[in-house]
Amino acid sequence: MLSLSSCSEDDNLENDFKPTTYDVLGKVEKGPFVSGSTITIQPMDGNLQVLGSLYSSTIQDDLGNFSFGSKLFEAPYAELTANGYFFNEVDGDLSSGTLNLRALVDLSDETTVNVNLLTHLKYQRIQRLIANGMKFGEANKQAQKELFTAFGLQKYAEKDASTFSIAGGTDESAALIAISSLLLVDRSEAALTEYLAKLCREFGENGIFSESTQKQIDADKETLGNQLSSVEDNIIERYADLGLEITVKNLAYFLDWDNDGIAGNEILQEGEEVKLEMTELNVPNEGGTYTISISSPIPVYLEPKANSDNPPIDAISPEEFFTEIYENISNADISMEKSLTDGKLVIKLSPLNSKTAKSTSVTIYDVLGNALGSVKIVQEGDGDISLPKLGKTGKQLVASMAMDIAQSFSELNLIEQYYHYNKEANLVSQYIYPSCSSVNSIWSNFYKANRTIMMFKEKEAEQLGVYQEYFNVFSAMQYYNMVVMWGDVPYINFVPDMNAAFNISRTPQKDIFADLKSNLEKAISYLEEKKNESLSNDANDFFFISKDVARILLANIYMYQAEYGLAEKLLSDIISTGFYELDSSNYNDKETITGLWNNGSGKETIFATRSESGEPRTRGNITITTPALVPIMTYTDVILSYAECLYKNGKISESEKELEKVTSNKGINVSGSSVLEKIKDARSQLMLYSNTNFAFMKRNGFVKDFYGVEDYRQLLPIPQRELDLCPQMTQNPGYC
Repeated sequence: MLSLSSCSEDDNLENDFKPTTYDVLGKVEKGPFVSGSTITIQPMDGNLQVLGSLYSSTIQDDLGNFSFGSKLFEAPYAELTANGYFFNEVDGDLSSGTLNLRALVDLSDETTVNVNLLTHLKYQRIQRLIANGMKFGEANKQAQKELFTAFGLQKYAEKDASTFSIAGGTDESAALIAISSLLLVDRSEAALTEYLAKLCREFGENGIFSESTQKQIDADKETLGNQLSSVEDNIIERYADLGLEITVKNLAYFLDWDNDGIAGNEILQEGEEVKLEMTELNVPNEGGTYTISISSPIPVYLEPKANSDNPPIDAISPEEFFTEIYENISNADISMEKSLTDGKLVIKLSPLNSKTAKSTSVTIYDVLGNALGSVKIVQEGDGDISLPKLGKTGKQLVASMAMDIAQSFSELNLIEQYYHYNKEANLVSQYIYPSCSSVNSIWSNFYKANRTIMMFKEKEAEQLGVYQEYFNVFSAMQYYNMVVMWGDVPYINFVPDMNAAFNISRTPQKDIFADLKSNLEKAISYLEEKKNESLSNDANDFFFISKDVARILLANIYMYQAEYGLAEKLLSDIISTGFYELDSSNYNDKETITGLWNNGSGKETIFATRSESGEPRTRGNITITTPALVPIMTYTDVILSYAECLYKNGKISESEKELEKVTSNKGINVSGSSVLEKIKDARSQLMLYSNTNFAFMKRNGFVKDFYGVEDYRQLLPIPQRELDLCPQMTQNPGYC
């Protein structure tokens, strides 16, 4: 129940009072009561005894306004009681239950009176003080002072609470909102009614709240602290919906956060500052304990108690799902304990489980969440630590990444088959066009795979950051193939939000390749020199690719850009490792693909992907199948590419020798007017399911004649769906 009172300068006014007509009006506000709520006014004498008739009215609008019109009063005192639904400023919705609020007023002071939580909290205290012999004016003043002091708001006690309105935009308005929200937070209307009854009873008896209630108020302040800005927004939006523009001051200034008895003194005043003994801390790998002196005129904290637009950097942690990226490393980041006592910041750092240095910061805040200063911490890594294997989460993410990559390359092989069989069945013009499902699916799967890679990369960077070069190689694998097939494509090397996803444009392929080359060069220096194994059932084998995977990708880019000298060196490095051997595998042969699926990599396979095979599709007299396994990188391809480089670099006899190694091991005969023509023939007979022939044909100018397609068909069409969704996207020439 809520009541409101105002004071009179004449404590004996009721003895000399002559019946007077008053036009009583005002507002009822928790948030504002809604139209149709009820309100009564009961005239009373100086001892708060009923005097005269009870008058009833209703709330006129959703702003909480009421009016009783002109009424005759035999004494200036009255009790107002309101009941109804109200706007819940914490939740931002209308209440689901009703609330009863009261006020005691002296109409000789003011006939415009408001009913709110502050008047309600004073109600029983005024009654008790008058019962103990005080006059109304004295009782009201004392109750007002005691109540406002209880919340650290004594500077606002001179104005009677019945004059406060949440829509006023003043300090008093903000004080009313702050206390109203504090008592409401995390409570239903029924719970609020029960809580107010307890507060009114305690305050009515002693003019203070009990120790247990004060602890509850402190806990509620902590809860409300993170919601203050939304409370402000909710009130402003509510009144805007009702056609009234109001302002609300920063509510954090009207709560006593440090319980020193004064609200709003917890922030720096003009000319004051907080000084830290040091702002940078370089820590060895083994960690240590460090003490930093802080000079501050106000209390400071390691965590903000109130909501802030600048949350603490070190309070943000990865989602729980990403906590087991590594095997047997529960804490992959800087681990520290920190405390702040008597102006001393103590930071204790544990040894860092990282090959590379890591950094973080410790920020100092005032009670309102304003950052006052920070200490940047850089801790050295341990270069002797072994690269950690994948943990539970890491394996799950790699499995998802592997499936996405496999799906994209498996469907891309359909395009290889359409071109391969085009002269026999005219497949390209029939099945490759902007709105066809295959083109859209391949594009979507590439970007889905890349998003998975980028998401994993981003989360791993927040921890040890030792897998970054691996992610760069997998991303390069995606984008090299996309450039070959589409030319300029959107290059997204981050995790885009939804807005960015629909506002992308095509990146020039030279810019994409420049970044890929830089990343691959770094990866080659970082990755392990070993035989690559991607077809075991161990996620670690798939993920921890060798230098050779990066070398092949970089060599492919160099060949695509006609930099054959650089490509030759990379391919020669792969051959010289001795990890791989030619065998009789024929990648036009489904039995070879099945054998790889059943038996693993064997001697030739460097990198392959597995997925579920698609249903066979009949295209004219040709059967097309989405392969379950795509041997993207094989030793056969390495030798054929090496022979191509030797030929381009003028080493014709050496080129022929490399080609002969392939033909003799595979048992095939090749024909052609040049070694390059013979390499083309060998690829046509051997590499259908490896996704390498189309790139070879493009970089050597064979696409139009070999596949029997128009020149513009050297690029796939941009999916129509992408053009519809992204205004900046453009179509490749030749496609309507």
